[in-house]
This record gives sequence, C-alpha cells and structure tokens, in this order.
Amino acid sequence: MKLPYDVSPLHVKYPQGAEKQLIKAIANREVPGGGLPMDVGCMVHNVGTAAAIYDAVAFKKPLVERVVTVTGNGIREAKNLLVRIGTPYSDLFAYCGGLKESAGKIIMGGPMMGLAQFSIEAPVIKGTSGLVVLDEKQSKQRRERACISCARCIDVCPMGLMPKLLGAYVKHNMIDEAENYNVLDCIECGSCAFVCPAHINLVHLIRYGKSQAIKRHKKAS
Repeated sequence: MKLPYDVSPLHVKYPQGAEKQLIKAIANREVPGGGLPMDVGCMVHNVGTAAAIYDAVAFKKPLVERVVTVTGNGIREAKNLLVRIGTPYSDLFAYCGGLKESAGKIIMGGPMMGLAQFSIEAPVIKGTSGLVVLDEKQSKQRRERACISCARCIDVCPMGLMPKLLGAYVKHNMIDEAENYNVLDCIECGSCAFVCPAHINLVHLIRYGKSQAIKRHKKAS
C-alpha cells in the first residue's frame, strides 16, 4: 500500500535541536549574535514545554512529572519513562533492570551536551530529558595534549566561532577578549571537543568563559 505522504527518513544533522539552528533550517532566518528568536519574529518550544503549558492552562496542573529517556551501553534495558519530579535516578535505573557491571559514567542530557552526574541518588528535575549511561570504555578520560592549530574545531562550529581561540582566552582569564570573539554565542554542542585531536576540553573552557562574562554583565547592571 502506497502512503499519500513521504515516509523517507530525515537526513541526520547535528546540531539541529538548538533554537538558532532550527530557525535557520525552517525559516531561513538568522538570529543575531547575542539576540533572541523574537528578534527575527520566531518562538521555539519543544513538545514537552507545549504539553506542560496546555496542562497548566486547561487543567491547572503544575509541572510535577516529565518523560525521561534512560539509555546507553551501561543500562540493562533502555526505556522511556513518565517520572515524577524529585524521583532519584536509582529508582529509574532499577526499573530499567539496573546498571551493568561495565557502567562508567552517568550523563544527564545527551552524550554531546549533557552533564556528568556525581551520584545515582540525584533527583529528576524539570530539565531532565534523558539519562545516558556510558560504559567504562566510552567514559575513559583521554590525556589532553597541546593544540596543533589544525582548525578542525573551527570547521565544525555551527555558529561560525573560533573555539581554539576562545579556549585559549579563557585559559588565560582573558574574558573580555573571549567576549569580543562572541563566546556568548556558543551553544555548547560539543562538536569542537569531539573532533579535537589534542583532546582539549573546549566545551568546559567555553562554558566557564560564558559564566564569567555573564557575571560581569550582572555586576555592571
């Protein structure tokens, strides 16, 4: 039976979930540096936010639960779970058959942009979209080496930034210089760190630089 619509798979492209990438891909509009989607007449909400707004308006239901994806090579059975906010991760893992002996690192969020967690007793919060359990091989920390100026990080940056330069500025506490090179426009997608042959943790450096720049703006205001 031939369906009346195209069911061919979409092309894989990363990153594409951030606001600025979606707006460019769908509406062909570019959000200016330091700007917001509203500056180009757009507003972006994910499905979970839209559903929560509907529940709040139609049923006066507060945000008390959310869908959490539990996956990765370190979990016995991957599942999508509807979870009450405040539930410890350990309960989710137990419902998924438990952690494997090879489990090495737990990440809240995706494998590229997520944050490593210090305990399985940490609670589910409103921003917990997923838990990825990496095995020991995947989570092995590689030794950082000196930058060879290969420019791979620049080639893959979806925002057209210079991660190598931003990381160097932050390392030397040159926050003003990093801001002049648009450090605040970084979406922390992790592409630069992923392709870096020297294994420099560029995302960590840039994230720290952004936090310092924001602190300065708050003090000045």
